[in-house]
Parts: sequence; C-alpha cells; structure tokens
Amino acid sequence: MITGLDHYKKKWNIASEASIKPGLDAIKNALAELGNPHHNQNFIHIAGTNGKGSTAAFIAAVLMSHGKTVGNFFSPAIVDVHDQIQINRQPATEDDFDWAMEKLSKISTPLTDFELLTAVAFLLFKKHKPDFTIIEAGMGGRFDSTNVIEPIISVITSISLEHTNFLGATLEEIAWHKAGIIKKRKPIAIGRLPDEAEKVICTTAKNMDSEILWSKDLYEGPIKLKGQHQKANANLAWLTTENILKNQFQEHMAIKGLAQATIPYRFEEVFPDVIFDGAHNEASVAALVETIRETYPDRDIHIVMGLLKDKDADGILRKLETVSEHFTFLEFENERALPAQTLFLKSSSKIKTIQNHCDILPVTSKNKVTIVTGSLYLLANLRKQNYSMFKLYRTD
Repeated sequence: MITGLDHYKKKWNIASEASIKPGLDAIKNALAELGNPHHNQNFIHIAGTNGKGSTAAFIAAVLMSHGKTVGNFFSPAIVDVHDQIQINRQPATEDDFDWAMEKLSKISTPLTDFELLTAVAFLLFKKHKPDFTIIEAGMGGRFDSTNVIEPIISVITSISLEHTNFLGATLEEIAWHKAGIIKKRKPIAIGRLPDEAEKVICTTAKNMDSEILWSKDLYEGPIKLKGQHQKANANLAWLTTENILKNQFQEHMAIKGLAQATIPYRFEEVFPDVIFDGAHNEASVAALVETIRETYPDRDIHIVMGLLKDKDADGILRKLETVSEHFTFLEFENERALPAQTLFLKSSSKIKTIQNHCDILPVTSKNKVTIVTGSLYLLANLRKQNYSMFKLYRTD
C-alpha cells in the first residue's frame, strides 16, 4: 500500500495493481511511451537489506553541503506518497503529482503501483533537473523497477536475509539480486557484507569491469544518527561522495553535511523517552538492540511494535526480548500487517498486551524508555495520526 497514491489514480483514472511483480519490461515500455525521462541524469543507485535510507540521507547531506541540488526517491513513505520523491529533502507537491499523473494517464502500458510511482519520480526529476539524484531500490535490485537507470555510481549498503519468497533463501541468492544494480565500468561502493555475499558482489563487479570502493571502517566524526551501524553508513556515504565530486570534494564540507543529516524513524526521539525506529528484520533489529544497550544501559525498556506478515516474527521477538520484558503489540492499517494477536502469542515476554492504534499509550514510569518499532508502515501511520496514541504520554 502506497499511502495517498489512490487519490491521484482516481483523479486521473489510472488503473495499477498493488501486487509485487519483479521485472523490467513494463517499466521500460512505460518510460519509452513517456520519452524516456530517466535518460541523461546523474543517478546514484542504492540497494541493500538495511541502511539504504540512512546512507541516502548522508549522501544527500554531503552533496548539499557542497552546494549541489539533490533528488531522492525512496520507500516507504514518511507520511504519504509526496515525501517519497524529494528535491533538496522537500517533498513533491500536489501540483507536481498532477503534472506527472496527467502524462501517465495517457500511456497504455499497465503498471503496478510501485512502477507507477517510479515513473512519477523519473518524470519529476527530469522536470526539476537536480544536480544528482539518489534512487533507492524498492526490493532486491536486479528486477526492481528502479533498475532501468544508468547510474554514475552504485551503492550496496548491506546484505542479509529478506523477502526470501522473492529473492531466495540464501545470502548468495539475495546478493545476486543486489548485484544486479552494478553497471558496466561504473564504480560500486559497498558496505560491510557477509563473506558469501561479498564474493557474489566481487564476481559481478569483475565481470562488469566495475571498480569496487570498499567501506570497512566507521566514520568517527559527529553525526546525529545513533548507533555503530550509522557510523558505517556515514563512512560509506563519505566514500561515495568523494568518488562523485572528485576534486570538488572538501573534507570540512563533508563533515558539516554528515553532522547535519537526519532521517525519520532511525532511532528518532519523537517525544522525551519515546523513540521511533524502523527496524523490521533480524539484521536491523540486532542493530537496534545494540543501540538501545549503548544509549540506555541503565533504563527500563518498553517495546511497542507491529510487524508485516512476511517478517520473521519469532527471530525479531527473541532479539528484542533480550533488552525488554514489557511489550505492547499494535494493530495498524496495512493489508500485509501481522495481527497483533499473533505477536502476542509468539511473545515470551513477562508483561505483554495488545492495543489498537487508536488507543492511548498509558503513562509510564520515569525510568522507562519506550521504543516503537517493527514496521516503517506502522510508524508512518502513527505520524500521520499526529501521534495521537501518545497525547497523554509523560515520564514524570
């Protein structure tokens, strides 16, 4: 579900499917009908199991600190479909969407919702002409609808098990999908990857005659985003932008940009002691657990969570249960949402309850920190409701 897209589909009488259909034929045909708006742009293509959004935010911040205009396309939404397409971190406007959807209403190629949104993004980037545009792959990479671009550099942030029904059950299979964004004689920047995944990436890069830029270190400068994994993402962004800007790259500007970078739902404190974090698979939950221990070593932790059905609920719960014995499970509006009752039954927590998303979170003790996590779609729903669940929340 892409929040807010149906409004424009109805307005412009566009039919598209909500299903996932990996493959590039439909998007290529649609873009050809539109005059190939994705040609001749300076794209940075990012794939990865985790870290895409944070790395994209760091790259955008460094480029903007150098005076460049930057486009971003990512998913899911922060609030709704407008913020999935940004210029200099500002969401696309209703006028932008109407302009693009009018053009899309005249083509004959049937698309999925994500393909439709991808086409909107390419049209708007062609219209606004940013100096650089960062494109995040929606799922996998090789057969993702974003993989029609010819990027100036590709980036693979991390690889772990995800979407196994589409991408395969092993790290090698998933890495093969991610490696699909590597283009002939274009550099590929990679984060710290498991050995078996790294071998697949290296083989593909060699076959494509693509230089590999290795990011093995942690960035040690000031950043707002918390956690060791964010230091790794910042270092990858540094490496990427240094390659893009070449002799224009200025270290003091890069440090300034990385220090200013923010992104919603990455250990974001929305109220005092209420943290939103979009961890939704075992690898990102492991990073979240590490960050909780690092940031709140002596505090009680209350986990508020909801998940999608395709996630490893058991594995995620076991990891979160190492830092908390108090869980609240939420229902939220998404056709792929896992029932809160299922999470409740799977949980081994000593204290657990189920709340509807429209209920009010109860007052908690002063020593307790609440971590809201499990699905970016859940966090977007709560933000869209203006955090009404937390309106009586306090820590005193």
